[in-house]
Amino acid sequence: MKRIRLLLVVVAQIFIVKPLIANDPFNQGIQQGKVSKNQGADAIGGFNPAEIFPGYTTTPAESGYYGGVTSSGVDMTSPGSAALNHSEAGKTITESILNTPADNQPSLDAPFIAEGLDMQVKADTLTGGGVDGCVEQPAGFTEITTHQCLRDTKIEQYCTRTATITGDWKDTSEIKTYTLTAFSFSRAGKQIVFSVTAPDAGIIRSASLSVTTQNYLWNSLASFMSTTFRLTWNDTIALSPAAGMVLAKGQVLSGTSCSANGSCTGTLDNIIFNDLTGGKTRFALTLVMQVKSREWVPRVEWSEYCPFSKTEGAMTGSQCVEPGGTRTVVVEGKNYSIYQDCWRWQDTWLTQTETEGTCGEYMRDAACTVARSQCADTVDGFCVSQQVTYSCERNRTGNGKICGGEFFCTDGSCAQGQAGTSNMFARAVSALAAVAAVGKDVAELNGENVRAFTGEARSCKKMAAGFNNCCKDSGWGQDTGLSDCSSNEKALGKAKEKKLTVYVGEYCSKKVLGVCLEKKRGYCQFNSKLARIVQEQGRRDQLGIGFGDGKSPDCRGITVDELQRLDFGVMNFSDFYTDLTAGSDIPEDQALLNKAQAIIAEKMKETAP
Repeated sequence: MKRIRLLLVVVAQIFIVKPLIANDPFNQGIQQGKVSKNQGADAIGGFNPAEIFPGYTTTPAESGYYGGVTSSGVDMTSPGSAALNHSEAGKTITESILNTPADNQPSLDAPFIAEGLDMQVKADTLTGGGVDGCVEQPAGFTEITTHQCLRDTKIEQYCTRTATITGDWKDTSEIKTYTLTAFSFSRAGKQIVFSVTAPDAGIIRSASLSVTTQNYLWNSLASFMSTTFRLTWNDTIALSPAAGMVLAKGQVLSGTSCSANGSCTGTLDNIIFNDLTGGKTRFALTLVMQVKSREWVPRVEWSEYCPFSKTEGAMTGSQCVEPGGTRTVVVEGKNYSIYQDCWRWQDTWLTQTETEGTCGEYMRDAACTVARSQCADTVDGFCVSQQVTYSCERNRTGNGKICGGEFFCTDGSCAQGQAGTSNMFARAVSALAAVAAVGKDVAELNGENVRAFTGEARSCKKMAAGFNNCCKDSGWGQDTGLSDCSSNEKALGKAKEKKLTVYVGEYCSKKVLGVCLEKKRGYCQFNSKLARIVQEQGRRDQLGIGFGDGKSPDCRGITVDELQRLDFGVMNFSDFYTDLTAGSDIPEDQALLNKAQAIIAEKMKETAP
């Protein structure tokens, strides 16, 4: 407690303001200072230090530190450590710290402390007691903090449905009429034999034979297709018994003819035969047949193309991209026409819903706005995760005085506002906590393969968009719809809610015929926010060492060499502040100043005569 009080006394001295003087003398002093400020510069305008100081140089070795610890490319840590460990002053300081007994504390009666206490007692009199022209003025400034978070993006993909005309053949029958004139003629003794070939397979429905002659047939008796008849001049004979006869394609149909009522005189049959072969007498067989046939029945067939598994999403709309109309196809020389309202549809599918992710608290905070957003991970040409940087603005107030047209800060808040910083105590404690955590990790490893802030690889399944998503970032306190998620996936979800994870990437874990049926996401999970912050902002952002890919996350710890290259001073520990204050009362900067003043006042009472 004595150490804390001593620290607060020293802090208070830093914020002590020089005494203010009466208004007129004060203004005169300001004017005199403005007149005199350039006289010194004019006096040394022609001064050449190299002519007076031995070894003078404009580029001393220390110029390499220009810009301080926040300047990029400047390493002050290594030289500082070397000086502390090897210089005489550093050794003296180290020995003093190690050898000073715990109960041997600096006395408040020491001159430099006593003078500071005395100035504290007189501070109110010097700065605010009865000075004409000084007016109380509240000091206002803006605190701006930045926060990074991850959220899933909305992804829409498209399927196409295309209509084409196709068809099927079906067996049927039809009635066809054939007229056959290609008869063949031969002799069987005196008898005349005539024949013709069946043109198709089928059933005869009716048949007739026409005879055209330029001569008399002399009452020849003929038999053909189960019918006996007399050949007369230019006659058509109905072959009724042929009805129902089944013919095969190419089957030979034969008949005979004989003159003299079938007795065949021979001489007359020769004349008739010559007339038949010479074309003076002609036969024509007419067949009406029921023959087998096939019919092509047109239809519309739809084909679909989807570059993803539809089980991953939900259809949100459709648009016709090839307007409807009548289209015609030709099959075996025959035209077939079909009308469609639309020949091609494009369906829109939502394959990933837009989520708040770890950005919810900033999205709902009216004081926070998006400063920058960039894609954190791309899969198959789609940005699946977005890193968003939010800038949050808070208004802070303090106390000050206006004297002679000049403003003087009385509580130190103005300096914080001008530097663009606040809550410096929380930042400092967070950095110290990170260093302490490193020490704890190193101690547990006993000097072998020393790594700090080691994490573990974790993964989760992504299923249908917005449903049963085991990679969701919030709502894991409710198990509705998450029955298919494993206990490890649920544990990962809760770790994401506590900001203990770093997203590594997404990959396809199950693919069939080129279509991804299941996706997974890989994460590195750490045991504290400090470990995640140092890994994310130190290893990744400062050293440029990534975390591998989603399928094989690299969650290794940070080596000692890498730790020495990290700048904890520029890390954003704002996510850790809530853990820092949990279960304890960590005051803001202004509260610290007020407490310092109160402790000093108490000490003044204790030491007052």
